[in-house]
Order: sequence, then C-alpha cells, then structure tokens
Amino acid sequence: MNIKKIILFRLLLIISNTIVLTLVYKSYPITFWIVFVILIIQCVLIVEVIQKVLLDFEKILDCVLSDDYAITIGDKRKKHPLYIKIKTLLEQLKRRNKQQYSEQLIFTNIIEHLAIGILILRKDANQNIGVYQINTALTRFLNIPKYYRWELLKEKIKPLLQFVDQKEWLPSKNVVTIRVNDETESFLLKTAVTQAYEYEYLVLSLETVQQLINKKEKESWYKLMNVMSHEIINTITPISSLANSLGSILNQNEIDNESLEELAMGLKIIKKRSQHLTNFVDTYRKLTELPLPQKEKVNLGELLSQTLQLFQEEFKNKQIKLIYEIQEEFILSLDKEQIEQVFINMISNSIHALVNSITPRLEIKIISNESKTNVFFIDNGIGIAENIKEHIFIPYFTTRKEGSGIGLTLTRSIMEAHGGSIFFKPKEEQTTFVLSFPNL
Repeated sequence: MNIKKIILFRLLLIISNTIVLTLVYKSYPITFWIVFVILIIQCVLIVEVIQKVLLDFEKILDCVLSDDYAITIGDKRKKHPLYIKIKTLLEQLKRRNKQQYSEQLIFTNIIEHLAIGILILRKDANQNIGVYQINTALTRFLNIPKYYRWELLKEKIKPLLQFVDQKEWLPSKNVVTIRVNDETESFLLKTAVTQAYEYEYLVLSLETVQQLINKKEKESWYKLMNVMSHEIINTITPISSLANSLGSILNQNEIDNESLEELAMGLKIIKKRSQHLTNFVDTYRKLTELPLPQKEKVNLGELLSQTLQLFQEEFKNKQIKLIYEIQEEFILSLDKEQIEQVFINMISNSIHALVNSITPRLEIKIISNESKTNVFFIDNGIGIAENIKEHIFIPYFTTRKEGSGIGLTLTRSIMEAHGGSIFFKPKEEQTTFVLSFPNL
C-alpha cells in the first residue's frame, strides 16, 4: 500500500477514535477504555511507519555520504513516486562519481607520463599540507620513494622545501642544483599557485637543464630544416621544370637558331640557380665550421670606431645621423676579426632597418659594470614585427630580398663562442640590439 495512504488512514483512525472517546467518556467507561487502547495502538503504528520511512532515508544518506551507490530499493517501494525520485538521484550521483573518477584517472595518467617532474600539494585553512599528486619523473630525479604523506615526503625533498614549506605559497621560477647519489645536476624549478574551494594548490615542476637544451635544439633543428627545405625546393623546382623544357627542344628533329638561343638561356638560368644553391651550402658551412676565437686584449671602443669608419660614406649618402661617443677604454679578451664581423653585421642590419625612416638615427653606446660590458645598437627604423621575433636568429631566415639570413645567426654563434650573448629589446619607434661581453 502507498505510504501516504497508510499514514492518512492511521490519522483518520486516530481522529475518529478521539471523537469516540469524547462522546463515550462519561456514559460508557468500558467502551472509553477500549477506544483509548485502540487510539494508543494507532499512534504507535503511525510512529512505526514514519520511523521506517526515516530509517530508509537514513540508510540512503549514509550510502551517498560514503559514495556507495550499490543500495537497492525493494519492489514494493519502486512504484512509490518518492522512491522513484530517490532512485533517479542515486543513478545521477553514481554516473557523476564514475565520470569524476575517470577524469581523475586520466589526469593522473597524463601527469605520470610527463618527462618533467610534477608535485602537486594542497593546503587547507589550517595550513595543513597534503600531497595531491606526485609523478614517477620527480621520484626518479630525486631518487626517492613515491610518498603520499607530506610528513614522510618532506624529509626526502629537503632541497625543495624553501619553495613549498612556507606560510604563503608564491609563483616562482628558479634554477636549483641538487646532489643525488654523489652526482650534482641542475634543474629548472617552477611553481604555480591555484585556489579551489577550501584548498590552495601548489603545482611544482622540475625539469633538468639538459632536457631544456635538448628541447631547444630540437626546435631549432625543425626550424632550420623548414628553412633549408624551402630554399632547396625553390631552387630545384625551376631547374627541374626548365630541364624538361630543354629536353623537349633537344628531341626535335631540327634545331633552329631560336631553339639554340632558348637552350643557351635555359642553361644560363640553370647555372645561376645552381650557383645560388652552392652559395647557400657555403653559408651553412661557414656556420658549422666557425673557428675557435683567437683571443687577445682588444680595446672594444677603438675596434668599434674603426668598424664605423667603413660605413661613413654610406651614413652620409643615406643621411643617417650617427650618435656615438666613447670617453673611456674598454679592454676585453676578444678575437678581433670575429668581433669586427659582428659589428659589421649589426651596423648593416641597422642601416637596412632605417631605409624608409624620415629622420634615420643610429645610436651606439657602451656600458660596463663589474661583470660584463654591453654594446647597444639603437635605431628608429622599421622595427621587428611581432610574428617574426621568434625567427630572427634562425639560419637563413631573412626579410631582405638580397639577404643571406645568416648574419644574426653567425653573430650569435660568435658571441656565444666568446662567452657572451646577443638579445634585442623592441620598443615603440625604436629597436635595441645588445651585445653582452664578459669582462676580463
């Protein structure tokens, strides 16, 4: 029977019994007591029905709280609307729980298969720290067990504690040196902080410096291969097409003067394109066979002044205003010829960038501190477009029709061979390239 009907029936009986008791209270004492007993029994029965329903709800809530959705509802109750809704709710919670478990499993597998070490910690409002995720790469880097209890793990990751065991977690990026099994290795350590519900999460990643180098080398090779394949295909394709055309001329029974002229022109084009390909390979050989610098003590300012003399006529013809004053000596250990080539490349690039400038200006200055000497090349030319910033140091990449695309690449190779570096600072209406040399 429907629970609602049972309770309603019991209530009607109680009400009717109460009315009867009221009527027979004085006239029929025996009947009064009989009806009174029946009333008590009805009250007990309705309480039992309510308790039974509440007990069912309590069992269901206990199962939901413990993520146990295996509870079954009896056949008699399945038809009741309330139990139908409860069954639907349990099924939805069960599906959602399975989906969350699947997503968590996928998330764990992704982290586990990363080549970089990952540690995710979470902290509650009471500053209690727990381990949320830790992958095999991290345990391999540090040669530690995979502990999921922070009290145990913190004893094994002491070199990293300064970044994680603190009251306030902050995003950071550091290079750390860790000694494992009598071997020292450098890592790039990055942390990120996320707040979600009542927890604060710290994501720590650990990547070996060698991994970064390999990644950058691979990216550089991919970019280089793209440029090389593009250049070679652009050279070979017209040669192949032209060779087919010349072959059809040679297959003619009679070759007239016009055909001979066409043959000569075709061979001339083939020679020109072949020479272009040869020059392209030669420039690549220059990059790969860069000799070691033959260092000597050189006055950097004097060398730069001598190099600028080579461009005085060009500055005058193109009305480029040169701002360059050196008041002191900067003595460094350099390969004079290689650094002169670097200066030539930098000045040539600035002159090219100033072609369409209304008031072309090139400023060169040298600033030195205790550890390094920097040479600044500042021009107000066309600048570097956003979409090519990542490509300017790639071999053979150029925006100039007559350019070889190895100037900046060769410059960077020479600077690195000297223990220095080259970088640029693009700003609105001006571009700054900086050559950074180590001091003696």
